[in-house]
Amino acid sequence: MTEQIKMTLITPPDTLQNENASVLLVNPSDQDKDSFNTVAKNLNKSINLYLFDEEENDDTSWLIDVAQSVDYIIVNIDQSRKIDWLIGWLLNFSKTFYLTTREHMPYNKINVNKVYDISQVAEGVNYFEERKT
Repeated sequence: MTEQIKMTLITPPDTLQNENASVLLVNPSDQDKDSFNTVAKNLNKSINLYLFDEEENDDTSWLIDVAQSVDYIIVNIDQSRKIDWLIGWLLNFSKTFYLTTREHMPYNKINVNKVYDISQVAEGVNYFEERKT
């Protein structure tokens, strides 16, 4: 019998402690969400997906706690207006990948993991550990 692959969506104020790989999406656009869902269809293991959307929730304490415990962070800087003060801190993690169209901002001085689409993140980390063949 094959194990059912699932993606558990977790939002503030909840957390989940298990053996699954965990990903934090920070202020993803609709396109980012669609891209992540496309990538997730090819996963071979269950994952925990933490979602922080500043328009829906302003629990920055939750965001800080979760960012320290997840395996990967993907932040859309262009969508992050209310938490811009946290961007530098998030970029300090080597597990953080970021999307932005702001060429004049030197984020690459802090973090070289700039991507243009979430699928690039998946390719770089082996589809969040494993994918279907």
